[in-house]
Amino acid sequence: MGEEKTRYLLEKQQRFSRSLLWRWQQHYFTEKGVDAWRQGEVPHYITSNPIIATSYAEIVFAFLRDQTRLDPGTSSLNEPLILCELGAGSGRFAFHFLQHLIHLCEQARVPPTLFRYVLTDFAQSNLDFWRQHPRFQPFFERGLLDIALFDVEQPESLALQLTTQVITKESLNRPLVVIANYLFDSIPQDLYYIHEQQCQEGLISLVVEEEPTTLTPAELLDHFSYYYEFQPLSQAPYEEDYLQQLLAEYQQSLADTHLLFPAVGLRCIQQLRNVSKKGLLLLSADKGEQQLAGLQGKEAPSLLLHGSFSLEVNYHAFKVLCEQSDGLALVPTATPSNMSVLALLFLPEALGYRETERAYQRHIQEFGPDDFFTIISHARHSIAEMTIDEILAYLRLAHYDSQQLARYLPRLFALAPTLDEKERPGLRQAIDRVWNLYFPLGEELDLANQIAYLLYAMDDYRHALLYFERSVAIYGQHSGTLYNMALCYELLGQREQAEPLLLKVVQHDPANKEASALLASYHASSDGFHLVQ
Repeated sequence: MGEEKTRYLLEKQQRFSRSLLWRWQQHYFTEKGVDAWRQGEVPHYITSNPIIATSYAEIVFAFLRDQTRLDPGTSSLNEPLILCELGAGSGRFAFHFLQHLIHLCEQARVPPTLFRYVLTDFAQSNLDFWRQHPRFQPFFERGLLDIALFDVEQPESLALQLTTQVITKESLNRPLVVIANYLFDSIPQDLYYIHEQQCQEGLISLVVEEEPTTLTPAELLDHFSYYYEFQPLSQAPYEEDYLQQLLAEYQQSLADTHLLFPAVGLRCIQQLRNVSKKGLLLLSADKGEQQLAGLQGKEAPSLLLHGSFSLEVNYHAFKVLCEQSDGLALVPTATPSNMSVLALLFLPEALGYRETERAYQRHIQEFGPDDFFTIISHARHSIAEMTIDEILAYLRLAHYDSQQLARYLPRLFALAPTLDEKERPGLRQAIDRVWNLYFPLGEELDLANQIAYLLYAMDDYRHALLYFERSVAIYGQHSGTLYNMALCYELLGQREQAEPLLLKVVQHDPANKEASALLASYHASSDGFHLVQ
């Protein structure tokens, strides 16, 4: 028989929302910073692409029009509409959102300074990354963007770090817009088992098979196992009447189910409602359930591990909180395939926000981010057979999204030699539009370099040079990139630009025979040289 492994009990029968898990989660995001998204450990594409950002911008712009119509006095206020993104992660969603919001403002001939977007997180390192990102600098300079530390688990005031404005109770004369994508699935929740109108509290125990003192929080998340136990409630779990009432309603209406109860998330929204005299609009996307019937018959929740971990969101609880506050809850009417997108209006006269409701109907219900993700997932299976016209159509559908272009690159390399003079300009234009909407994180894939290879394959050496230079700006000078730039200059007949680059290559990479040969003799045919990939 094999030797039995030692098991270390880290905690036993702890209330789910107070488990060590959540402390590990915070440590993970603090230690990783933007690397959590840069390295692809934490899923984020579905909630940070141009499609969902455009949808939100359309809703927010419609919301401003409604708010101005219903409360004309706000037009004379020297106060922007504050948009607060909770747990803003890489910042990529905000970049796409602001791009489209500014476009809408220009179309309507209204100043974009009617809005101020605030990126928030509990880790200062993420704020520092946003503050330094080149793509954000124009927004900072125009006063459209600010940053603030904010902990969803301990929601207090919002202290904006650039304008130094402090947003606290009833300090806003306009409604607050809150954006929370892939947030409520990653913050503490309570767990209950409801059976025959009896409610039991979920307790969790955590175990590892390695000495826990040798593991970091990120490593603990990779190695732990867990199990649940349930015990009858000995007393009311919440001091707040609205939370206790909601749990009691679930106890009466649900049968034989495990219930995730988002008390921390609900408290956060209640706290943020208080900072404005005029209410709050919540826009949120996540995997979750917004209908009561969908909460019936649930098994005990499984933790979805991906560097950090996440759970489903009980969006029904947020919907009920909104409706009990005489608000308007806009939720999907059909069951989403990938994620739910909600717009909850915690506002007086919420039913009067007709343009907001129409924008939600148009950009979420009729065709929205969930539908887009379903379509592109299906399209992946046929990329190898796509024509150039089909690829360009998908790029237009994706609002020139960089991740979609990256997926099509292998097919575009195969098609490049076959493109005619009518097709090449359309592809070049699409590439430039993708780049203008690209928010670099320093990912493993050097998109600029790959685009340059593609343009080289299209014999567009001048344009390829531009993207090799962009690659150098983000990833630094690598001998392969410098050689490829020199080769482009050589093929353009600009040897005076090629020579210093070749000297750098040979200096840093003496074994590069192709660079040495080209440097030694400019009489060789350009057909004899090939890009280094």
